Amino acid sequence: MNLYKLELMKIKLSTYLWAIFGVFVSLLALGILFLFIFQIEAGRSGTSEEELFANWNGLLALTTTLSFAFFSVLSAVIATKVIISEYCGKNVVILLSYPVNRKTILRTKCLIVSGITTISAFISNILVIGIMYISAHIFKIMPQMNTKYFVFTVFLSSFFMSILSSAVGIISTTFGWRKHSSVSTIVCSLIIVCTLANCITISLSSIIWVMFVISAVFVIIANFIYHILANGIEKMEV
Repeated sequence: MNLYKLELMKIKLSTYLWAIFGVFVSLLALGILFLFIFQIEAGRSGTSEEELFANWNGLLALTTTLSFAFFSVLSAVIATKVIISEYCGKNVVILLSYPVNRKTILRTKCLIVSGITTISAFISNILVIGIMYISAHIFKIMPQMNTKYFVFTVFLSSFFMSILSSAVGIISTTFGWRKHSSVSTIVCSLIIVCTLANCITISLSSIIWVMFVISAVFVIIANFIYHILANGIEKMEV
């Protein structure tokens, strides 16, 4: 527990909390904009854009995709500070000299990155959808509700999205460590986000299953890549 406290003190958690708040505000602004786009596009039938904005499944898919993109990149940014800058910077000699197992230190750092990402992404996405729903009632903008279990769908899709975002952060961290570059970490997360974004956006009626499958696959990949990172750091010389 002291190791977790030490790591949290080193990264200045308040800085990232403000960044998370900024991401939340940006997502909320985009979510409200989506509602008004639906209002503007009403009556223009037959377009694929209308299908996204005209029902809550489409709005959930759009918002969840954006949340995934934002928090995957944020996870990579946090990882550059917590992991990459430590193991690829001047502090590596001190870090590797700690009287603590190297894998234990790395596991602590990865859990901090994953924990911050998972919790913030989950809460943010639920709040954004909730405020969008309330705003829709206030402004009398009501997209179609195509499912009886929308709340259940929001919670599960948000949970899987948050897990996926943290997995992307760990995968990106390993590539950044191999290249000894913080920029490579962020670029890797952007590449993954661009690859997966369309898969989430088009899954209007089956977003839970799509998010479940993608997150399960990437958690397995992240776990495998994490062991590569752990073994590499274990062999580093002081």
